[in-house]
Amino acid sequence: MKRTFIFFAIGTAISFAGCKKTTIKQDVTSKDYDKQLQTLAVNNLTVWANDKVAINPNIFGVNNDWKTVTNTNFPAFANNLDAIHYKLMRFPGGWESEYYDWDNNTTPGWNNKPASPGASVATLKANVSNYSIVVPTVKAMNEQVFSTNWWSAVSTLKNTAVNAINKAGANKVQVVEIGNEWWLQWGGGVSRADKLTKYAKVAMNIAEYIDQQFPNRTFKITVNGDYTVPSEFTDMKNAFTKAYNVIDGVSLHTYTGYSTTDHNIADLANRIQQCANNFNPAKNFVYCSEWMPSKGYNNGKLYMEAANVIPDIVQIMARSRVDAAAYWPPVNNSVPGLGLFNPAQTVTYPCAQILNELALGYTGDAVNTASSNVHIAAALNNTTTLTLFITGSDQPSSSVSIKINGFTVASIQSVKKFRPNDYSQTNASQPFVTENATATLDAANNKINFTINSAGKYEIYKIVLKK
Repeated sequence: MKRTFIFFAIGTAISFAGCKKTTIKQDVTSKDYDKQLQTLAVNNLTVWANDKVAINPNIFGVNNDWKTVTNTNFPAFANNLDAIHYKLMRFPGGWESEYYDWDNNTTPGWNNKPASPGASVATLKANVSNYSIVVPTVKAMNEQVFSTNWWSAVSTLKNTAVNAINKAGANKVQVVEIGNEWWLQWGGGVSRADKLTKYAKVAMNIAEYIDQQFPNRTFKITVNGDYTVPSEFTDMKNAFTKAYNVIDGVSLHTYTGYSTTDHNIADLANRIQQCANNFNPAKNFVYCSEWMPSKGYNNGKLYMEAANVIPDIVQIMARSRVDAAAYWPPVNNSVPGLGLFNPAQTVTYPCAQILNELALGYTGDAVNTASSNVHIAAALNNTTTLTLFITGSDQPSSSVSIKINGFTVASIQSVKKFRPNDYSQTNASQPFVTENATATLDAANNKINFTINSAGKYEIYKIVLKK
């Protein structure tokens, strides 16, 4: 059954009615920041609480980084993930998955293999209860399709996939992804179109064999593809000559942001829908198995700045009925400023902090919202509780008015403000600070009013409303 999507309205125009233009110095201290503002920008946001989509908790997953998180340090890593209430782990990770030896916990043939190995399957299972795995394709991707070497490589890959599932536990693994980013592989030096065809032929043979070996499987099987080119999923479907109905859906790497054309967040919901439906509208399980607010697509935003983008992405994924997702990078030295923790697992950074708040508060149903330059994500937790996440990002001090539809607000239960540790260094490698804040209820109009970024930029508000 084809899904219907109502997209997150990112581009709604901001109203400045009755406001005078104000020149604000760029290098202001937090003490002087609000004093220099003669007027507040006005942001009118809207929530439709009766327009809702169930949130799958597995969207709060994390991609392991086998190269960086060692086997010795993995238990501490898993404890930190538990503390931020994550729900799913992708194992062994990304590129390392294409070279991973499931029997020996090594990555032979991988140029980036670490000095100390990452978590073994035994260590994974001892510390993680809900996980997905990636099985390799690279051996056959580097050979000519249907050559003797190619068939030999496919045979090896089929056995590797089944061995991986058995090692992980067929009754425990949630998703089996076939390959990692085929379009970025060397693929024998052929064109992108030929790599796609080659990947489809490899994937269909692996999928067929997995299905034969696990006829009563409960795990999902997905194909991997580039979400920015949804048409390639049609080409992939057409290249499948067998095992098409074995595939349950697609795995996408939804790196996204606001300062890009190719990966623009405004296109994210539509592209997720197209990718899933282009391959198979009847079986469109969606796993955003790698995602983050990329520095290159967000004008280099780091730490608290990047954390401001995350509620937008989660809102879009949930409204797009994404079934599971895995944030990457989990450790800061892989992409400094976007990691969840420091390598020693002693510091929890803003991206992890906001994911924790979302995992706890963004539950139940994702409801439809309309944003201005200040953005909003909202979840109807139950029939009497509505939770809002409002991100100030780099906007000036702004008056925010949120019109609530389909949910009569009786009271504001709580208002929390998450702010940069230092307003003068919003990209600093420090956890954010949590403070109690205030908002007012306009009961006659069913609106919530407050001011964001009054002390400095990149504030996030979490407001819990009761019916």
